[in-house]
Amino acid sequence: MGLLRFEMLLPAFALVVARMAGILIAVPMLASNQVPRLPRVLLVVVLSLMAFPVVAPRIPQTLSLGQAGVGMVGEFIIGELLGLAAGGVFFAAQIAGKIVSHQSGFALGQVFNPLFDEEFTVLDQLWFFVAFMFFLALRGHLAVVMLVLRSFEHVPPLTFLADQSVADFALGMTRSMFDVALRLSGPAVLALLLASLVMGFLTKSMPQLNVISVGFSFKIFIALFLVAVTIGASDNLMTDTLADGLDQAGRLFEHLAEAATHG
Repeated sequence: MGLLRFEMLLPAFALVVARMAGILIAVPMLASNQVPRLPRVLLVVVLSLMAFPVVAPRIPQTLSLGQAGVGMVGEFIIGELLGLAAGGVFFAAQIAGKIVSHQSGFALGQVFNPLFDEEFTVLDQLWFFVAFMFFLALRGHLAVVMLVLRSFEHVPPLTFLADQSVADFALGMTRSMFDVALRLSGPAVLALLLASLVMGFLTKSMPQLNVISVGFSFKIFIALFLVAVTIGASDNLMTDTLADGLDQAGRLFEHLAEAATHG
């Protein structure tokens, strides 16, 4: 009898696993190749087991494996949307680090760092961990858990119907990430541009000056100083970005719930 009930619940559990997997694949710190595959799989299973008792009453009991297989596609898309909302601030921080790295010369470090599978610079990782500390300090992980549970309430498994609001949400989050990245990297990029102009004037006025060695060190100093200043003043921006992303995701699921009800 227990085995029969397990076989009946397995398709429903697969739907929950698909949504959780979409979230973990979209979140940068969990999607990285530096995290072993087995812990990621176990994390997906554990989170699904924790959420399944809440979700189970909303899933049809007579669910076949074929229906679950088709429904897992929609659940995975929902998980990706949740991951995009939760990871927007991390993507923005990494983009800001890449912009400053290319302007200051830190991007050359990608060539000399074959330790990891993916290319990155020191500033990429610095901005990423700063965003991660803000995320934990603001209890963003708890907010994401609440949003996941709310997503199951508003959009139960097998009820996802994609419309224009999904594309608008994805485009809005992408635009917000680039906007935040430019605001984070703007002070350093502007200072580096002025430094390049100053070094250009010095080259014309003092040709004997070794601009390559002096200018490289000077730009690195300016980049590190401005990044440190920007980090100290970016708490409100990162807080607003995280809160806005989660709020937009919540409104999206409310809209999808209304569309499914009226549809």
